[in-house]
Amino acid sequence: MAYHITVEPGHRHLEAADGDDLLRILRAAGLAPDAPCGGTGRCGKCTVLVDGVEASACRTIIGRDMTVTLPTAGTAAILTSGIATTAVPGREGYALAFDIGTTTVAGFLLAGGAELASESRLNPQAVFGADVISRIRHAISGELPALTGCIRSCIEEMIRALCAKARILPREVSVLSIVGNPAMQQLFLGIAPDNLAVIPFAPVLNRAEALPAKDYLTILENAQLLIVPDISGFVGADTVACVLASGMEKQEELTLLVDIGTNGEMVLGSRHRLVACSAAAGPALEGANIQCGMRGQNGAIDHVWLEDGTLRYSVIGGEEAAGICGSGLIDAVAAALNAGLLNSRGRICNEDRTIHLTDTVFLTQEDIRQVQLAKGAIAAGIGLMAAHLGIPTEQIDRVYLAGAFGTYMNPESACRIGLLPPVLAKKITAIGNAAGSGAKALACRPDALAHAQQIVTRTEFIELATQPGFSRSFAKNMRF
Repeated sequence: MAYHITVEPGHRHLEAADGDDLLRILRAAGLAPDAPCGGTGRCGKCTVLVDGVEASACRTIIGRDMTVTLPTAGTAAILTSGIATTAVPGREGYALAFDIGTTTVAGFLLAGGAELASESRLNPQAVFGADVISRIRHAISGELPALTGCIRSCIEEMIRALCAKARILPREVSVLSIVGNPAMQQLFLGIAPDNLAVIPFAPVLNRAEALPAKDYLTILENAQLLIVPDISGFVGADTVACVLASGMEKQEELTLLVDIGTNGEMVLGSRHRLVACSAAAGPALEGANIQCGMRGQNGAIDHVWLEDGTLRYSVIGGEEAAGICGSGLIDAVAAALNAGLLNSRGRICNEDRTIHLTDTVFLTQEDIRQVQLAKGAIAAGIGLMAAHLGIPTEQIDRVYLAGAFGTYMNPESACRIGLLPPVLAKKITAIGNAAGSGAKALACRPDALAHAQQIVTRTEFIELATQPGFSRSFAKNMRF
């Protein structure tokens, strides 16, 4: 039996069979709310109004006609600016560069090395889960066409907007570079990510090449799509682009590059040697899997500090606090440690086991646990890379923080909780959307794709889980 679903705002009409779940129906129509857990019922954040009553879309089983009201989407603060790359003679004509992140997508239109326009969007694949593992699971279970279709539609929409800003037609573009982690790359290309679900997590994109862009994005009739190779199954083209943009592979100084998102990718080295690893940070540091967590958008607490023994905070947009984003989360944990509200083992030191920032925004004991798991994995990875190179951590000359989280995060708070080694506190520099900067270099510089291949060939990948000292280091670094 078919039931009628009316979706507001917009008065859209959908049909659903008896027993369907509402999230799947909304997802198929491109209308789904955020579902950080991928629809497993764990996060409770796919909340909608069903006939005026709050309900989780993933737990709502269709058994009648209903009216569904979607939450109003906030405006996320998406970082597009990054580190300036070395100027070299660029390609003639128009070029496009995209950084497909797990959470956000940034796109740029360029000519002769100059940026003409930029666009950004939230990654629409988030309705399949906030993390890559959830999306890989959905793709393997038969939803690869949906995942591929929604990201290609998003990029085509962005291309139209970019070209409109510059008053050109998409067919005038000659080059398109796209970087992202291996899962995001494969989902865009329509390559099943089965390789990323089983050991040894081998990458399938291991060779730089140029393909007809029209085979993937029909509006780009005359462009080449640059395929950037991956270092490993979980250290991808976005990390290669960060290295390319930073120039660390050419420098004498020992540099640590850290890009923290739903996955934490790190590269350590110099012109003499490069090593890389991936740490499963999880989506907590981007606000997901946190009870009051949210993206960095209006209403999110973005910074917290201790003042006269009281936790103070700032809110994006100056509005009433609706939740807390990743940078605020790191600050809140650091401030709670300084206030004695949290001990070194991560235990909240009060009876109700919560740390209140407002009456409605607070941290739970499980939230603290999620931060410990994320920072423990990243800190262990940094230590093991240094050990692999045979150096103490303090010999690292500089630290580059790439990506939105690294840019907005307070380095002092990160060092206070042990996310980054405290001995490196004075050596930290945020370099913005370095993956986007690298993508732009790839699109504009004829030599950059071959250079990216050289970076991949040179970089030694360390599989943390197989390192003898990883478990002990991870457990040690979970402490504050």
